[in-house]
Amino acid sequence: MLYALFLSQFSNELSAQALKIEGTITDERGQPASYANVLVIGTDKGVTADEKGNFLIKGLEAGEYRLRISRIGASAIEERFELMEGATPQLQISLPNANKKLDEVTVTATRTPRNVEDVPLRVDVIQGEQVEQMGALRLNEVLAEQMGLQITSDHGTGLQMQGLDSDYILILIDGEPVIGRTAGTLDLSRIAVDNIARIEIIRGPSSSLYGSEAMAGVINIITKEGTSGFDASLRGRYRSFNTSDLSTTLSYRNDKLSASLFVDRLFSGGYDLTEESVSMTSPPFEAYTFNPKVAYRFSDKVRLSVNGRFYTESQENEADIILDGETVRIDDNGQRQDWNLMPTLELLPNDKHRIQLRSYTTGYETETALTYQNDGALYDENFFNQLFNRSEVQYDWYLNDRNIITLGGGHTIETVDATRYADVNNFRATYGFAQYQFNPNKRLDMVVGGRFDTHSEYASRFSPKLAVGYELKDWIKLQASLGGGYKAPDFRQLLLNFTNPTAGYAVVGSSIAQEQMAEFTERGLIANVLIDPSTIETIKAESSIAYNFGVELTPTDKLTVNVNAFRNEIDNLINAAPIARKTNGQNVFSYFNEDEVITQGVDLQLRYSILDNLTFLLGYQYLDSRNVGDVEKIKNGEIFRRDPSTNRTLAVSLSEYGGLVNRSRHSGNAKLLYTNIRHRFDVSLRGIYRGRWGVGDLNGNGVVDTEQEFAQGYVQLNLAINKDISDWLTLELGANNLLDTTNEFEPSMPGRILFGGLNMRLPGRNR
Repeated sequence: MLYALFLSQFSNELSAQALKIEGTITDERGQPASYANVLVIGTDKGVTADEKGNFLIKGLEAGEYRLRISRIGASAIEERFELMEGATPQLQISLPNANKKLDEVTVTATRTPRNVEDVPLRVDVIQGEQVEQMGALRLNEVLAEQMGLQITSDHGTGLQMQGLDSDYILILIDGEPVIGRTAGTLDLSRIAVDNIARIEIIRGPSSSLYGSEAMAGVINIITKEGTSGFDASLRGRYRSFNTSDLSTTLSYRNDKLSASLFVDRLFSGGYDLTEESVSMTSPPFEAYTFNPKVAYRFSDKVRLSVNGRFYTESQENEADIILDGETVRIDDNGQRQDWNLMPTLELLPNDKHRIQLRSYTTGYETETALTYQNDGALYDENFFNQLFNRSEVQYDWYLNDRNIITLGGGHTIETVDATRYADVNNFRATYGFAQYQFNPNKRLDMVVGGRFDTHSEYASRFSPKLAVGYELKDWIKLQASLGGGYKAPDFRQLLLNFTNPTAGYAVVGSSIAQEQMAEFTERGLIANVLIDPSTIETIKAESSIAYNFGVELTPTDKLTVNVNAFRNEIDNLINAAPIARKTNGQNVFSYFNEDEVITQGVDLQLRYSILDNLTFLLGYQYLDSRNVGDVEKIKNGEIFRRDPSTNRTLAVSLSEYGGLVNRSRHSGNAKLLYTNIRHRFDVSLRGIYRGRWGVGDLNGNGVVDTEQEFAQGYVQLNLAINKDISDWLTLELGANNLLDTTNEFEPSMPGRILFGGLNMRLPGRNR
């Protein structure tokens, strides 16, 4: 009896081991997709196809499976198949070309899931795999390498888009805004990237859906969901300046439940670019990120999800101050935290209607304490606490494949309590939005929409939007958009009094700039004054209108070219600019109105697949930023400068005018990406170029016009190499800023940074 059972079990195992699947993979032209990766999802079975695109996977049991097929130069796809006893499936698989973006879906551009090709707006999607291959630690490093985006260190690692500062760029995580802006800038170094599934970048005005902070565009960071079954990963990296990052992700998913937890710890020993000052340019800090996500599908019609995020950072620095003519050393310790909680209920009565109920609560806190080193007594302390809550409903009506109506509305409450604020500030706002997406024919896409905002402190405002896309030919696509917006000064721009304990820069509101500069000067913290504080006026509200026109060309499967022209016309632009330079090399910033401002220019992006595994990308932006009033004065010969060599007074010419502060007329990037599938490694070499930019008015004539008022441009080269040691272990090596570039006006560049690390995934899971 036992012998019979043994034979039966042995026979069953042999039968299971004998099952296999084979097939052939081709590209869109029917040519062999050599060395494509084939993975049986949920198992440890996977192979690399041969040079003819053929593959064979053995050792499978009977059942239903999914294959994931990927290859450089093509869009990854999944294929389902059923494996039965006595049968060997023969699959014929065609991989779409990656340049056609067939599998790229955006939810940010229209607030509804749409294929990128069907959206009449400029959308760039950065996949999580690309972020991983860069070896980046924080979001600013990723965005710094994207065409038309300029990372600036005017008051933290901020961002510019189309010549507009962070005030006009809405940063979202899973569709909800990240708060905690300093001088309008959201410090992107707060956001870890190891849990990013993709980043969606919308260029051009999106105020009709997202409000005034989206006048330049929207960047939505979409975090990873749990994969089928249980999955886990661990990633550790070490960099120059005693910087280390350790992150882990745990996830589980079945037909009903999806859950994941991401944890990240970043530590840096800091660096110093100003040896004459005891205060470090970037002091030591330690930061933790926690990102839990849970979703449950009650039925095909009801789904509930809850996302959360918690970030905490502590920094330590020291500085010298002068008291009664004596130099006294103090310790500068700071902390900042931000957190959010976002429950979302999704209702799907049928395939034509979708209702989303969202509640979003988030907080941002900073605290800084200055103590005497000799006895630990308190010298000064300050805090900043911001709380934001939004309740929102959105209804999508899918009339048919060519017509979608979106309606929504919400209410926000924002409070701030901070040092030197007389009271707790409380703002309330209510808004409603509507959008109509329609495709009259296969070549034409249109979006019409608008948003109406009411505010407890400022006048109501309507922000319209019109976007049109037209496929002139199979390889020529045109896009145009028009949008308006409105932005009033908030409490930060009026009353903020913030000194970053990590970087050492300071930002003061326009209404307290004169008082705070007097205090900085008394403490011996000011090296030189750029703008007389007594001339700084309280800022006014601003309004804007923006135009975008783009052309996308795909003359061949290997080549894609995007050209986008833009123009933003803004009245009373609220602009942050340096008013003084501190003894630690950092700046003091405040806010100003530019009477009438124009930012306009052209973005160019080129992608060329040199080989199936070798891709070249090139990006360039030309930017013209100007204060219309200053330009008129220059044309009329009303602005002068003194020639230091001859001591003669000369009229400033239009060719000498440097435009708005902290804007580079020329910038760009280039990337060379290589993947060797057979030997399982990839190499990326990326270059960043930023042309010279104005840093402030030093000669007192109100404009940037002399060579001494410009920071010199620079070039950076970054290199990353990833080598798969096994199916579950990847070795990472690289260097940022290979050329060891430094710039006295760019404190985020300490020089060459070397890094290495390991990325471990649970054996048998998809990368």
